Formats: sequence, C-alpha cells, structure tokens
Amino acid sequence: MTRVSPQVFLRIAQISDFHFTHITWNPFRLFSKRILGNLNWILTRKGHFSEAQIEPLPTFFKELGVDLVLIGGDISTTSLFEEFEKGARFTKKLSMPWIAIPGNHDCYTYRSDREDHFYRYFTNQRKEITHPVEFFNLKQHGVEVHPFGPSDSRYWVLALDTTRATNLYSSQGLFSEKQEAYVEEILGLIPENEPILLFNHYPFFPNDETRRNLVRGDALQQLLKRHPRIRIYLHGHTHRHTIADLQGNRLPLILDSGSCAEGKNGSWNLIHLQQDGCQVDAYRWDGKWTKKRTEEIRWTRK
Repeated sequence: MTRVSPQVFLRIAQISDFHFTHITWNPFRLFSKRILGNLNWILTRKGHFSEAQIEPLPTFFKELGVDLVLIGGDISTTSLFEEFEKGARFTKKLSMPWIAIPGNHDCYTYRSDREDHFYRYFTNQRKEITHPVEFFNLKQHGVEVHPFGPSDSRYWVLALDTTRATNLYSSQGLFSEKQEAYVEEILGLIPENEPILLFNHYPFFPNDETRRNLVRGDALQQLLKRHPRIRIYLHGHTHRHTIADLQGNRLPLILDSGSCAEGKNGSWNLIHLQQDGCQVDAYRWDGKWTKKRTEEIRWTRK
C-alpha cells in the first residue's frame, strides 16, 4: 500500500444515524407515519440501539484532537421535538466545529418536513469568508459549503440535504435537478486546485430495497465522475460501515460511517486529511470506542 504524506491538515470525525428516540402515546402525534416508527422501534430496534454509547464521544473527540465533526443525519427516529432536543444537547457538548445534515428520519412526517423542524435545532455555523458560495444554504437550497484547513491547503465540505417526506413504507431521498445545478455552480466557484468532500445522508448506489434509494442517484454518480477533485463521498443511512477506494472506477473514496448508536455494530470514522491523501481509522463499539482498522489512501484521480 502506498503511504501518504504524514502531515495532517485536518482531523474529521464522521458520525451518523443516532436515532435518538422518544416514544409518544399522544394520538394526535401518532396520526401519521410516526405510529409505524414507534412500533418498529418497540418491536425491533429498541434492543439493538443504545444512546449510552453516544455520550462519551464529545470527550473522546477532544482527546483525539478532532478538528471537525460531520453529523450525517437520522439524528431522530420520528422527528419529534424531544428527539431533536437530545441531538441538540449532544452538539452543545462538542468543543469543535460541526456540520449536521438531515436524514430521512429527520423529516419523518409531512408536517415535520414542511415546517423544517430539523432546522429549528441544527443550523451550521459558517466561517465568515468573502466568497460567492456563501449565498447557498442547506435549508433554502439543499446545499452549502464550508472551507477548512490552511489557506495553501484548503479543503471544502459540500453538504447536501436530499431528504423529503415520503409515504408510509418509503424512505427515499431525491437529488433534484435544481440541486444538481446548484452543485455544478458551486464547483465552478471554488478554485480548481482546492479539493472537496461531498457529504450526504444517502449513498448514490442503489440499495437492496428500492424504497430506501436515492432517486436520481445515478445523476449524482455521474457528477462525481465529472469532478475528480471531489476526493471523498461521505454518507450514512445504510448502517453498514464501509471504506471503499473507487478511484480506479473514476469515483471518489466512499466512506459510510455506519450507525454510532447500533449496539455492538456501532461505528464511526476518524479521517486524517493530508495534502496528497488521507488516513481513515474505523472505530467500533465493544464496551468502549476502539480503533479496529486503519486504511491509507493516496489521491490518484486527476
């Protein structure tokens, strides 16, 4: 394996799929898709998820020297305010900057999607820069960008909101044509020599179940092929931890953080960004957070 430059510019913790849960028996709050979510939690997920293992992460991130936390969505289970409040308490404990995007569970009902309940609790703090990309924001345009790192080795995080409210049995997202146009415009505004990390809740590849796919994921895949300076595509949603270097297929490094709350399968990634590549440490929960695997990747796409 080719080793990358040892100089680290930025350490990023990638976490996702918290599924903070609040069970409600209020019939007015259950008159929606939420009744299915409550039953699913009680009958299947309750025994497999643990909020307790999320609690040590803010302190652990500080000990590891994390510079930025990327929160990949599904903070809630059924978009209840009580669930978002748990997520907001978590972000307040972080001593470093963070960027949060919603997942399908964060717009679980048509009302929560229409009234932007997620954005009442999570608005990403942005560095003050004089740059045209500041015009775009996640709530209004479904895309926003953040620069990080030293000026001579700057990386950009391009965050997407591809969520939408769906029917009772669907959790599909949508990468819309308008959103694609915004992304292309943004890529045209960022200097060509500055690499990009693209951050979305959904994978762009088709899922095992069509009802969980990202609609127009193929369009997103083609966009990634057109822009080789998109070095990493980060996502959650599947609860399947993945580190896949697809640069040989004209695609970026793919990182799925898995779910940070899913019991013994709990996982997240620590990314050490370097000038010519990165190191990815995979952390797993086995009673405490332990580094289980390390991958070193060199940027090869031109």
